Amino acid sequence: MVKPKILIAVPAGIAAIPGLASACAMCGLSPGDTAGHAFNTSVLFMLAGPYVTVSVVGGLLYLSWRKWRKEAAQHAAAAVNDTIAGPKKSTEAGV
Repeated sequence: MVKPKILIAVPAGIAAIPGLASACAMCGLSPGDTAGHAFNTSVLFMLAGPYVTVSVVGGLLYLSWRKWRKEAAQHAAAAVNDTIAGPKKSTEAGV
């Protein structure tokens, strides 16, 4: 079993090393550098990607379900009309 002192000492030691402290993409930039803006923009695109994908797939599923429901209602209405009107009579001559 790992001792609790080691669980505290290892992360504290890593955080104390100056080279690792500046490993953050934003920490080593000079003021006014445009890389910070580019980094923030890329993060926004990475976060928005899954939401856009799920929204598009959900929208397509909804539209196909709505089309299926409309066609089902039309078929049901046609079946009711056929039942009320009775069997269709043939209009061909000689029948």
